This record gives sequence, C-alpha cells and structure tokens, in this order.
Amino acid sequence: MAGHDKTQQKPQDQTKRQKLDALHKHVQSLKVEDEGFAAIGFCSELSDAIGKARDTSKPAGDSDHIDGVAASYTQAAELLESAQGDLGKVAKAGLPAVWVGTAGEKASEVVGAASRTTDETAEKLREAVPVLKQLAIDIGAAQATDEYARVALDYGKSLCGMFSDREQLREAKKATLDGITFLIEADDRAKEGGKKAADKLNKLAAQARTRRVTADGLTDADRLVIADAADPGGPANLNEILSSNELKRSAQFRDQMSAQDQAEFDRLISRAKSPQESAYLMKALAAGYDIKTLRSFGEDIHGRDATWLREHLAPFHTSGDTRVGLELASEFDVPGAKGAQWTQGDNGTCVSSSTVAARALVDPVYTLRLTTGGHPGDPAYDSPAAFKKRLLDEQIRVHKEGNGLPLPDGGMDLTGKDEVINDEITPHTGSAYEQREVRTPDSRREALPLIEEAVDEGKPVPIGVEGFDTVDGERVRVGHAMMIVGHEGDKLEVYNPWGFTTWVSEDDFINNHMDKASDKRLPGAYQYNLPK
Repeated sequence: MAGHDKTQQKPQDQTKRQKLDALHKHVQSLKVEDEGFAAIGFCSELSDAIGKARDTSKPAGDSDHIDGVAASYTQAAELLESAQGDLGKVAKAGLPAVWVGTAGEKASEVVGAASRTTDETAEKLREAVPVLKQLAIDIGAAQATDEYARVALDYGKSLCGMFSDREQLREAKKATLDGITFLIEADDRAKEGGKKAADKLNKLAAQARTRRVTADGLTDADRLVIADAADPGGPANLNEILSSNELKRSAQFRDQMSAQDQAEFDRLISRAKSPQESAYLMKALAAGYDIKTLRSFGEDIHGRDATWLREHLAPFHTSGDTRVGLELASEFDVPGAKGAQWTQGDNGTCVSSSTVAARALVDPVYTLRLTTGGHPGDPAYDSPAAFKKRLLDEQIRVHKEGNGLPLPDGGMDLTGKDEVINDEITPHTGSAYEQREVRTPDSRREALPLIEEAVDEGKPVPIGVEGFDTVDGERVRVGHAMMIVGHEGDKLEVYNPWGFTTWVSEDDFINNHMDKASDKRLPGAYQYNLPK
C-alpha cells in the first residue's frame, strides 16, 4: 500500500479575468436613483469602468491563417499517403532479396521503414487538421464576441450623461454589464479553445518520433531502419524498441565517448545481424552504460533472432492493435515465452515489482541479467524457474531499499516509493521523478497530457490506485501500485504487477475506473510520479 502526499497544483494566470470580474462587480453596485446633475457622478464612474474594460486585450490569433494551415496539412497528408502506398508496394515486390545495407538489413526493410514513417507522418497531420479547424472556430467566435462586447460598452457610454433620465441610466448600466460579461465570455472561449488545441497538438508532437541514430559507417537507410526497428509479433508502431528519449540519449552518450570508444561502438552496430540487434545496442547506450558493458552485452545478443531478443529483452509486448478489442488485456510476454511472468506473486511488493519491471523496460542490460542470469542459452540459468527466483530476489532488494513493510503483507509509503523510482529508473532515462496527487477528476484531466507526453517519450509513469475492501466485517482502505507503460490514441497501457498489462481509456482514468486494470476494490487513481 502507499501513503498520502500533498497535492501540487499549478497556479493559473487570471489577471485579465480578475480585472473584468472586479469591474462587473463594481458596475453592479452603482445606484441609479437620481438624474440631472446627480447623474454626473454615476456616469463618471460608469465611464471609468467602461474605459478600463475596453483597455483589456483582445483575443489574439488569425482564424483564416489557421484554416490555411489546416488545408495545407490536408494536402501534405494526401501526398504522403500516396507515397506511402507506393512505398508499401515496392517493399513487397520487385526488390532484390539479396541487397543488404551496412547494418545488415535487406532493402525491403529499408523501404518498409520508410513506408511506416511516411504513414505515421500522414496520420499525425490528419489528426492535427480537425484540431486546427476547431481552434480557428474558437478564435473567430471569441473575437466576434469581444467585438460585440465593445459595441455594447460604447452604447452604454453613449446613453449616460447629465441630461439622461433614469431609464437611460438603467439602460446604460445594463449595456455596460452586458459588455463586460461578453468580454469575459470571449476571454474564456479563447483560453479554453487554446488550451484544448495545445493539449491535443502537444500530444501529437510527443507521439511523433525523432528518427535520428548517430553512428559512423551507417547509411541514411541504416539509420532509418534502426530507429524504426520493432519487436516482432504485433503492430510495429506499438512495439518499437527505441523511444524518442532513447534516440536522443544514445546520440548524446555517443558524442561524449572518446574517439576510440566511438569507433568500437560503431563496429558493434555495423556487425549486428538485424535491425533489432542494432536497436537494442542503441537502447543499452541510451541507458548510460560504458563501452566495456556495451561490448559484453553486444556479445551476448550477437546473432540472436528477433524473437529471442523480444523474449529476453522486452518485458512488455503488445500483440494486438489498441483500436480493436480495447477491453482485452494485451499479450504479456515473458522470458523465453515458457510460462514465467513478471509478477509480484504472493508478496506485497507492488511498488518494487512495478519499479523493477519499469527499469527492465528502459534498461536492456539489466533485463538480460534478470532473464538469463548472465548465461544466455544455458538452461541452468536461462529458464523460467531461474528467472522467477532472480526476479523475486530483485523485487525484495528494491522493497528493502524503499524501507518496505515486512513481507509477505508488505507495502511501501510514498517516501520509499519516490526513492526507489529515482534510484532504479532515473539513471536510465535521465529524468528525475516528482510526486503529484490527483484526487479529483479535474486534477486527473490536467495530469493526463503530462502523463501521455512522458510515456510517448519512453518514460514509464508510476501510478497509485486505491479503494476499499471489507476485512473481518470492516470497511478498510486498500492501495496498489501500477505503472503506465504505453499510450495510443485515447488509451493508456497499464502494467499491473499481478502479471499483466491492460488498456484503459482516458475517460476511465479521469472518472475513477482504474479497476479495469486491477479489480473492483481499486477504482481510484490518486497519485502519480511525473518524470521532470
């Protein structure tokens, strides 16, 4: 179980809104009782309020320009889709089967990677079009409302003067209040439209991978294929080996190497027998290992086929498209696919178990040690029983490091959880984690784009869920730790250390239906750890 932490809320800038609210309140308080010379004071205050309201900024933006960008995105997507179809045909037929690039891939792999990249780019452009169109509508509506508000304010000012009667003064006050109200509505429409568009576009930007591999001796085709490499047995886009964060970190770490170490690492890449082997070498470099460890790791995986690499280096594997059968758990692959599972078993080690699995997701050197014990192919070490024992030992080690409660009941508080996450995962992703509380639908809605952006970059996000159970006739609070490890569209892939991964919808996350990733006792997401 996990303990409690203080909510961390991001303050919002409401200066303009606060000013308009104050003006509306002030005008509402003005009394219309006299006319003639007595009206001068009333009109003076009303005119002052009108001037301050008109001085507020107008909603910014050019809806015509945004519509033009949306149209250009549509045209670009159509061209890319046409090219993608042609590339797909070329990849399947008409290429010499013996052509091999310097990283060991066939020409069909190169063209196939280019086809998938083109298809993904077209898809993101298509998804951006309705977002931009809605933003243009929101900006146009906000600007029209703002303009109408200023007309109302001018009308109110025109009615107010020394010779105005009570009816005119009342009408002037009403027009002024209407004008300020419309200014508020315009400001709200512009802000809300901008926020929604920003959230969706940021999500698309995070999903767009940076396909850059740094290593000498590789052609552009080699780099594309390695960056695009995926574990077999499911949709390529859901099983990519290298995340955008790992692509960036691998380039950074290689640049920091000596010239001699760079040359040796480049040789490891160039002699790899498959794009998957090259990608896992890049992934190990991104995890922060030195050339000695990379050399040993390269020897252990050299020449292994893609299925063996997946079974020994990928704790999570998605076998189905998340757009179909969304209520079903994705396939949970295990070392050797021989029946061993990444599970906490009967121990209360949900925090340490999900942390161990998350580290395995981003650190293939660590994963190989767990799955093979450092002896790939030796049944005395590379077996379900041997893996199960090593995994249990590792879960207990991390549990103790987090000052977990005595086992088998176990449990760990938020302080211990924070420590083990930052000790085990941060060194291999480069991002420290901070705790945040999400006890309301609004706070979970606000957290969602941050979580999805992190996961899209390849940084797993720990999440705490809670609810109630009946124990000895009493209703007691129960808690559980899981890990968000994937994202596609409006779905989150959640790893439960009971031994499976499940896709849950964004709405499920927001509205306390996380029991779909666990059981009916644990519906509420209340806390997560965000990589900074």
